[in-house]
Amino acid sequence: MWKNFIEKVLQSASKCHQIHRSISMLSPGEDEDGLQVPDMSLFSPESDEISFSNESLDMSKMLSILDANSLVEDSNSAKVLGKNRGYYGVGLWVLASFINHSCDPNARRLHIGDHVLVHASRDIKAGEEITFPYFDVLLQLSNRKEMATNWGFRCNCKRCNFEENMCSKQEMREIEVGSERGFDVGGVVYRLEEGMRRWMVRGKGKGYLRASFWAPYSKIFESQNLMKRWGRRIPAMEAVVESVVDAVGSDERVLKVLMEGLKRSGGGGVGDMERAMKLGRGVYGKVMKKQALRTLLEQCNQEQS
Repeated sequence: MWKNFIEKVLQSASKCHQIHRSISMLSPGEDEDGLQVPDMSLFSPESDEISFSNESLDMSKMLSILDANSLVEDSNSAKVLGKNRGYYGVGLWVLASFINHSCDPNARRLHIGDHVLVHASRDIKAGEEITFPYFDVLLQLSNRKEMATNWGFRCNCKRCNFEENMCSKQEMREIEVGSERGFDVGGVVYRLEEGMRRWMVRGKGKGYLRASFWAPYSKIFESQNLMKRWGRRIPAMEAVVESVVDAVGSDERVLKVLMEGLKRSGGGGVGDMERAMKLGRGVYGKVMKKQALRTLLEQCNQEQS
């Protein structure tokens, strides 16, 4: 599949100067700081091709660009369209490839057929850069650092800088070790919540840390026994979900925990469904009609039961 993809891209670039020029503007995975933001008018069909018409293909650079910028299609399109569940593929969407990574992203991508849609996963302020995750951001800082290194960059987003400062605390390191070993998830969450209270962590800071330790939180919320044991000593599931989504945007795993929690508690009123619908739009975008999204949320419930 990868070989066929490369051949098609190279063939298209050799026949169309505009495609060649657009791809050549992308990062080859090196010298990120030296890259300039291109003029968006260059992507217009009416843009001038004369200045680029005599430049030949640099095969080595082109392969590096494809390696760094190609996107593998995830399974969301199958869930939205309700078909082609076994389908997968790889492609290059030039404009989407200019979107940077952040560990507190505000957008997601959704594949529909041959198209990729980029949509907001949480509220975006005017002038705020659009970012989406290159890898799983519901992981601890050390894991995210390792994954960023594999991509060839170091993430300097607000969340990573905040957690870097928190990691200097001895208790935080102990909580991380406990989470990595998978022992007593309730104890990990309880110590983290008590630590945030003593350290006076507020607002998005709570969401950042809860997102980093989402694994133990989700295990508690998905277990009736653990909820009975720890429920009164940790925040309500709805509060945790809201803070995580506010910090790192919507995520399908967070959505499933919310739907399961609402089902278990007997929720399902207008307010509960509106909350789930808002989170669902952050995961799947506004491309879906309301009834289709409601059906998809109900499927999440069935998969959990």
